[in-house]
Amino acid sequence: GSLGHGFSYAVGQALAYKKLKINKTIFVVVGDGEMQEGQIWEGLILSKQLKLDNLVIILDYNKIQSDDFVKNISNIEPLGDKIKSFGCNVIEINGHSFNEIDYAFNKKFKNNNPKFIIANTIKGKGVSFMENVPSWHGSVKMSLDQIINSLIELKAEKKLIKLCEENYEN
Repeated sequence: GSLGHGFSYAVGQALAYKKLKINKTIFVVVGDGEMQEGQIWEGLILSKQLKLDNLVIILDYNKIQSDDFVKNISNIEPLGDKIKSFGCNVIEINGHSFNEIDYAFNKKFKNNNPKFIIANTIKGKGVSFMENVPSWHGSVKMSLDQIINSLIELKAEKKLIKLCEENYEN
C-alpha cells in the first residue's frame, strides 16, 4: 500500500512466523512508486539481516506512479542491482505471464535471504487507450463508451457489457 506500510507489516509477519516456527510464506505486493520510500529500503535491510527466507516481495513494475513515469519523478534504476545489493534473491519476470509467475514463486535458493520478484507489467494492459498512459493511473471516471470499448478489447462476455450498459450512471 501507500508509503510502504504493507511491506513493513509483511516483514513483521514473516519475522513472527520465523520466531514461532510456523512454516508459512508471506507474500507482499509493492508498487514502483512505493520503492522511493525509505521504509521499503529499511525493511529490505532488516529482512536480509533476519534471514527472512519466508518473505516474497512482488514488485508491480509498470514504471508509472501518480500522474507520471517513475523515472521522471524519482528514478529508481538500476533497480535489480540495488535490490541485490541489499541481499535479496532477485528474479525478474514478465508479470503478465502465468508461467513466469509460477516459476518465480517456486524457485528455491540456497540461502536464507528474502525473494524479490520484479514483475515487469504494463499499466492498462489490453486496453489500447490506457496502455502506458500515466493519466489512467489514478481515479479517472470512465465514460460508458470507454467502459464498453475496454470490455470489448479485453474480450469480456457480452452479458457483462450489457450489465454495464444497464447500470452506468453519469
